[in-house]
Amino acid sequence: MKKFLSSAAAVAFAATMFAAQPASAAIAVTDDPVLFWTQLMYSGVTGSPPAQSRSAAMVEIAMHDAVSAALDHPDVSYLHGVAASGGDVRAAAAQAAHDVLVVLYPARTAEFDAGLAGSLALVSDPVARDAGITTGKAYAAAMITARTGDGASVAGTKPYTPGTDPGDWQPTSPGVPAALPGWGDVKPFLMASGDQFLVPPPPALTSAEYAAAFAEVKAIGSAGSLLRTADQSAAAKFWEGSGGMTWLQIATELAADEGMSTLEYSRMFASLGTGLADSFISGFDTKYEYDFWRPVTAIRGADLDGNSDTDVDAGWTSFITAPSHPSYLSTHSITDGVAAGILLAYLQDEAFCTTIGALSRCFDGIQDASLDGAFSRLWGGIHFSFDSEAGLTAGQQIAEYELGLHAFSALPEPSTWATLLLGFAAVGLSLRRRRRRAFPQIA
Repeated sequence: MKKFLSSAAAVAFAATMFAAQPASAAIAVTDDPVLFWTQLMYSGVTGSPPAQSRSAAMVEIAMHDAVSAALDHPDVSYLHGVAASGGDVRAAAAQAAHDVLVVLYPARTAEFDAGLAGSLALVSDPVARDAGITTGKAYAAAMITARTGDGASVAGTKPYTPGTDPGDWQPTSPGVPAALPGWGDVKPFLMASGDQFLVPPPPALTSAEYAAAFAEVKAIGSAGSLLRTADQSAAAKFWEGSGGMTWLQIATELAADEGMSTLEYSRMFASLGTGLADSFISGFDTKYEYDFWRPVTAIRGADLDGNSDTDVDAGWTSFITAPSHPSYLSTHSITDGVAAGILLAYLQDEAFCTTIGALSRCFDGIQDASLDGAFSRLWGGIHFSFDSEAGLTAGQQIAEYELGLHAFSALPEPSTWATLLLGFAAVGLSLRRRRRRAFPQIA
């Protein structure tokens, strides 16, 4: 069910503006404004995944608070002390998103201006439109001010020198420095600090647990592995193209036919956006706290790890290319965990298909996609299994914590979503076994 009716002028605008969009871009300017502006944001996103997630959180929070204010709703706002309320909901959401986006991505200003013009053309009441514009502008300005000086602009300049001991991370691509060593210091959106959900350290190099994980990724994650299934190879390649807004795309596609109100959409996407942003901050804090080597470095240097059960292979290469930052934990997995935990608090789990770049993949549901994404990094040879497991655990913890804050809405009682997250973990273990059933036990 669509929440708004279009004028003839807006329909004409939408037809011309979105004629060149890919078939998967199903959200039009005449649809719900939160869905429209979320899709417009991620459709041409640039930058690192952590930076993308920060941008998404800023846009979604600004829209949520503007929508709440326009509706004069007693909802808890993230931004406090903003002197604006009332007006048309679509105008407020569109103006808030537009104003944040043009600051974050100035090269796309013409695109965002066109989206704003199309959105405002749908509002027939000039008084309500102007009041909504004022509200949207106020919350966008407050959001930008709130994130000024949050550490994101200097996260890539923090001094960092890779260690030289066995187990220490080393650059995996010649001449490519460590990425964003200071991202763990970026101010969180809802967490108290970047290390609030710091997981225990990875297994000791001399342990049996490490040797087993080493043998597993060495066998299944190599470029020429004969043990990796075709489905696992497809998963590795599919998720390799994901970024900081991939789960926003999935959420948009899943929620588009849910018939939610604009306020309900804004709650869900603000929760998801902040959860993803905080999971990247947490993940990078953990990465540079433990500074653990990637499988390719570990396997080529296994003669130095002090473990008699690991065998060196100086020519080993991974199936996909490892990013230029430490292995433990997997930030892909922490975002998978937080996304599943948050989305399952708002949506019923259902089968779906989605596309990243030129690749499409189908899933039994949100839980299935989350686990598929997390363990695709093992199948691609760029993470140990304990990297993915730790990431999923931390992501679930962040989701539970942030849902419990009720920062954007009243959700089920803690006992309800705690049970949901425990169920997610149990299903995850089952899924991991199912997707890896073709992989034999390694001694």
